[in-house]
Amino acid sequence: MTHPHAPRPTDLVALISFDGEVFENQAVTREALGKPSSPPHALAATIQRWLGRGRHVWIDVRGRQIHGIATARPLGSDEAWQIDTLVDASQGEGGVVDGLLAQATEGAVEAGVSRLLLRTRDDAPARDEAQRAGFMHALDEDLYVLDRPPRPPHDATSDGVREVEEADLHGLFQLYSRTLPASARQLLGMTFDEWLGARERRWLGRGAREFAAGDDGRVRATLDASAQGQFSLLIEPGCERYAAPLYAAGLDAFEDAERVLALQPDCLGTPAAFLRDLGFEPRDRYVLLAKRLARPIFEAIPSAAGRTVPTRG
Repeated sequence: MTHPHAPRPTDLVALISFDGEVFENQAVTREALGKPSSPPHALAATIQRWLGRGRHVWIDVRGRQIHGIATARPLGSDEAWQIDTLVDASQGEGGVVDGLLAQATEGAVEAGVSRLLLRTRDDAPARDEAQRAGFMHALDEDLYVLDRPPRPPHDATSDGVREVEEADLHGLFQLYSRTLPASARQLLGMTFDEWLGARERRWLGRGAREFAAGDDGRVRATLDASAQGQFSLLIEPGCERYAAPLYAAGLDAFEDAERVLALQPDCLGTPAAFLRDLGFEPRDRYVLLAKRLARPIFEAIPSAAGRTVPTRG
C-alpha cells in the first residue's frame, strides 16, 4: 500500500489498467453539466503532466491498482485552483478522498496557490470528506433546466443592455460584492484580484456572449451565455427589470439549443421567479466548497483617536 502521491513512472501499469474504467467523478465543473459522466483519463492526464502541461494529478495506488485519482487546474489565475476530478475507486475501503485532498492541498501550497475550490453534488459523499479535510461551505447552487428550445420573454427590450468590456470588470466585481453573501466572498475572493483569479470561465467556450446592464455608470446585472446552451444571470436586488432584456440578448448565443441550463448561486442575485416564469425548473443542487491556503496579513496602525485599527497588509 502507498499513500496518495503525484504519479510516478512506476505507476504506469496501474494507470494503464485504470484508464477507461467508469467511476463517478464527484468533482463537478460547469462545462460538464448536463453531459453523461465520462471516465477520468488518468494516463493521458499523467503523461501531459510529465511533459510539463495539463492538469495537476494525484493518485492513490495500492499494489497495482489505482484506488483514487484527483486532478486540479487553474481558474482565472494560477493563484486559484479548481479540483475537476475526484474519484474514489476503492469500493468502500475508506480514506481515499481524504488522502487525495491532502495531496492536492500540499501541491497547491507548494505552488503558491491561495484558494482551492471543489464543486460536488449536494448529496455526494465527497462533500463530508472534503469538509473534514478543511474545505468550507461557500455557496449552494441550483441547476435550472429548460427542456425545450428557449423563447424570448414577452416584455424584452434592449434598454440599458450592452456587451461586457474590459472596463466593466470593476463594475462586475462590485455587483458580485453586492449580491453574494459575505461568507461566500470571504472564501472565494474579497478583493478584486482574488475575485478575478477565481472566476470560472472555461465553460463559456467559443461563441460566448457576455452582457451587462445598469444605469448611471453602475453595473446592476449581468448575463454570461455559452453557445452550448448554458448561461448564468446575476441581478442586484431591486433591479429585476433587467432580467428580461439580458435574457433576450443572451438568446443570440444559445437560441439553437434544444435544452438550456443555468447554474445559479442560492443568493438574492438569482432571479428565481423570472426563471420559473420562462419555464425553467430547478433540478440538481450543488455545493461549492473552498479552502483558503493563504490568509490576509493584518497589521496594526495607530488611528487618529490613539487606538489601533486592524488593516490589510
